[in-house]
Amino acid sequence: MKKTSLMLVVIMALWGCATFSHTYKLGTESALNKDWDKAVELYEKAYAENPKNSVYRMALQRAKVSASLFHLYAARRLASSDQKEEALKEYEKSLAYHYSRLVADEVKSLSEGPLPGEKPKEIHIEPPVKLNVGSEPIELRFRQQTSLRSIFQALGKSAGINIIFDEQFRDISYAIDLTNKTFEQAVRILCLATKNFFSIIDEQTIIVVPDQPAKRIQYELTAVKTFYLSNILAADIQGILSQILRSQYKAPVIMIDKNLNSVTVRDAPAILELAEKILRVWDKPKGEVVIDVEIMEASRTKLRQLGLDIDPHTVGIAYTSEEEGGGQSLGGLNFSNANNFQVTLPAAFFDFLESDSDTKIIAQPRLRGLDGEEISYVVGDEVPIPRTTFQPIATGGFGSQPLTSFDYKNVGLDIKITPKIHLEGDVTLEVEIKIKSLGEAGYADIPIITTREVKNVIRLKDGETNLLAGLLKDEERKTMRGIAGIKSIPILGSLFSNTNQTIQQSEVILTITPYIIRPFKISDFDSEPIWVNLYTSPSAAAAGAMRMPQEGLLDEEMRRARMLQERQQVSSQTGANTISLNPGNFEVPQGREFRISINLRSQEEIYNMSLNLSFNPSVLNLKQVAAGGFVRREGLDSSFLQNIDNASGACTIAFSSPDITKGVKGTGGIATLVFEAKEKGESQVMVNSIVAIDTTGKSVVFESQDARVVVR
Repeated sequence: MKKTSLMLVVIMALWGCATFSHTYKLGTESALNKDWDKAVELYEKAYAENPKNSVYRMALQRAKVSASLFHLYAARRLASSDQKEEALKEYEKSLAYHYSRLVADEVKSLSEGPLPGEKPKEIHIEPPVKLNVGSEPIELRFRQQTSLRSIFQALGKSAGINIIFDEQFRDISYAIDLTNKTFEQAVRILCLATKNFFSIIDEQTIIVVPDQPAKRIQYELTAVKTFYLSNILAADIQGILSQILRSQYKAPVIMIDKNLNSVTVRDAPAILELAEKILRVWDKPKGEVVIDVEIMEASRTKLRQLGLDIDPHTVGIAYTSEEEGGGQSLGGLNFSNANNFQVTLPAAFFDFLESDSDTKIIAQPRLRGLDGEEISYVVGDEVPIPRTTFQPIATGGFGSQPLTSFDYKNVGLDIKITPKIHLEGDVTLEVEIKIKSLGEAGYADIPIITTREVKNVIRLKDGETNLLAGLLKDEERKTMRGIAGIKSIPILGSLFSNTNQTIQQSEVILTITPYIIRPFKISDFDSEPIWVNLYTSPSAAAAGAMRMPQEGLLDEEMRRARMLQERQQVSSQTGANTISLNPGNFEVPQGREFRISINLRSQEEIYNMSLNLSFNPSVLNLKQVAAGGFVRREGLDSSFLQNIDNASGACTIAFSSPDITKGVKGTGGIATLVFEAKEKGESQVMVNSIVAIDTTGKSVVFESQDARVVVR
């Protein structure tokens, strides 16, 4: 008796461990009904009863997160409809279930009011040397034509700044009004209007230089700065950043470090400031979503078998005898004896079978992922499917040797979703859902795999639920078997026949709901344009040592000064037809890119022209030849040809007029040569030969001017 009682106690204990408590089952029902508050309450009771059960703990954690999201979106809906008090209560419930810094910030913003957008810190790279000059306005007005050098010197004297000039500075006559301008504004306006720029030598000295690419390279300040990125990959933006920062005459030096995910830029301070502004706009955290997918599949099978089930074998008669041995002699056959015969009759059974089975499959995965990144969720098994091939036993024989291999097929749930968050608060989902299950056995007992697949692209609002697919299948089969002839007789046939009726019903419903938990934020300052080269000429993409203030565009005085300077400029002296290289003499650091323009001045119409140039290939490397403004203006792009041979240091450029009866003439740039300074040394860029003819076939003579480049 004691042993029996002990056994019952052990069995009850094992039974209790093998099943879930009633409280847990009620909590699961509440979770399926999305009554998250009730589910959390019941799961907490179940977990308190059995704290060691990991299933209870995971269910409780999932229910708390779901309840937090449920109250969070309820709070957001109430806040959007100006129900502040109700929204705050929902926020409190959400934070009670699961604390989130993002939700706490929303509560603070709702209770205290939205905070004004904080203006980002202004990006400014201070030069190592700055001018020591006051901000008092200058009262200088030059109404009559005055030497430009004298105007600069007068400015320097009034501000106590020493102004020196580059050797290629061109002194012209000029008139300008510089009243109510600071020294920096006055120098900047005067330089811009006369196509010069200035660079700081020390606190009391500046140098005024012609605004030319070679001079920019020679005098501009260069700095190196490293930017550490947090959200984007440095390798992805290197090329785009190089294109944006590229100036008219050079490209910045940009290096990346994949390990630190950093970008290092070497260029002028203004270019570094521009790079930092661009990277600050680009380096934004991606949005994040939570996607609730609910898959419900219900199937029901009814089977009914009623009636007389007769063995399908026919009636049989067999002859037997009492002779021993494996055979029967013909002489011993005796068909008159009835005992020598056996008759086999079919068996008959009465079936009264009826079965009813229900199957329900519910999956509720919750997926969390980043904007633009694929989310993959796979749950299931790999089922081996045999595959038999026949190979010959010997070479040249028939395929008679069976070889069996196995292909593993995934059976279960396969979900792939790629979310895209829009600024309007919508979410676009690229959805691919596959549900595979084992069906009935097919040929050679190989299982049949049933597949349900949905592939679609949908756009939903935040928190909107969409029905992806609903499939209802109703199939009924009825089979009647019995004795031939008799089963067709009314009433009597039903007594000697068997009826099998099978009814199969299945339904699949897929729903999907996206929730934005981390939106992609763009501030008002991110939408503002980044002004580039407000106070510099087009060739001066890299500003000088003095930073240009960003308060506004060119004022009216600067525009009038530029218009006056353009009216004062006279056209170049007419002379012979010439091909010149500009700049003609300059220095460049090793490893830098620079450009040389090929300019044409022709007094006669040219039908076609070809130039042969040469350079030192051990010092320079010609990377590109781009068509100049003259070629584009005259419509010669289609006939513009160029050939580069860096091995021998040669280049050929040619073009022809599109109209055989009319040539082209005038002044402008034929091409721009983009060089790279390979090694230290000196190289002449020379025009070796010029072949040009007019529309009548007559040769046109040109004079040429070469260029000299020193790589240091």
